[in-house]
Amino acid sequence: MRTSEPGGELPSRTVVARNTAAEELGSIHDNAYAARFGYRGGLVPGVTLLAYLTPALIEAFAEAWPQRGRLHARFVRPAYDGERLAVRATAARRDGDDVTLACRVENERGAACVEAEASCAVGDAPPERAPWRRGIPAPRPVRLVPGGGLPPLDPDAFVIGEELMPLTYRVTPDESMAWAAQMDDQSSWYREASPFGGAPIVHPAFFARDPIELLRHNFAYKATIHAETDLAYQHVAWPERDYTVYGYIADVYERKDSSYVVIQTLTVDHDGREIARNRHTSIVRLRGEHRQA
Repeated sequence: MRTSEPGGELPSRTVVARNTAAEELGSIHDNAYAARFGYRGGLVPGVTLLAYLTPALIEAFAEAWPQRGRLHARFVRPAYDGERLAVRATAARRDGDDVTLACRVENERGAACVEAEASCAVGDAPPERAPWRRGIPAPRPVRLVPGGGLPPLDPDAFVIGEELMPLTYRVTPDESMAWAAQMDDQSSWYREASPFGGAPIVHPAFFARDPIELLRHNFAYKATIHAETDLAYQHVAWPERDYTVYGYIADVYERKDSSYVVIQTLTVDHDGREIARNRHTSIVRLRGEHRQA
């Protein structure tokens, strides 16, 4: 890797933030809706901010990152469309082959929008992973409310430990390339050729969206805010394959008059290879939301 001595800094990167979900009316990325809660504009999605981190992590860990990287990120303040953001990474510690970076995405005032730890085993041996929960669950139907609609995405609708209806989707080559370009990542890995057999791969941060999409698959759509991600990559992923996301409700809690849900997800490809695991936290009831209704 580029540097592994504690305190060593990787080259910083500057990117102009893009609100890649501005068209989602009624979401926290919608200018008008976000203004109701005191924000000065729609929030840049958390997954987009994680994508801005990815080039630095591949700079540090190269081919090891999409196969066994681990990223624990907290979203501490909003980023807005058009802001110039700085991505910084510093080697924090090394334990044998396991290297950890301290990472930040900063706004123009030098305040952190994202604080993260990224770690990866830089040796040849992949890390051992405990089995996923109780194994991959059997398919189950979406839980519907009387009348046939999805249940509300609301703390009162969550059952801790409940398995969610799996979501299966296909990533086309065009979608994969367009997504990487939208994230301002022009690496040839996603467009032309990668070190993984020569074919382009799916951008690793693409799979950070899986918990959000799984919630939308199981509950009626509403505004949420990405609060925290604990993501572990298991295997590189290619376009033109089906991916299935499994998950369950891990926790529900209140903090500062906002409601949070934690879901654990596992994404596998159509050959059963584990691609990523994620412990994802979303704010599902914003502070003051009950007064806005």
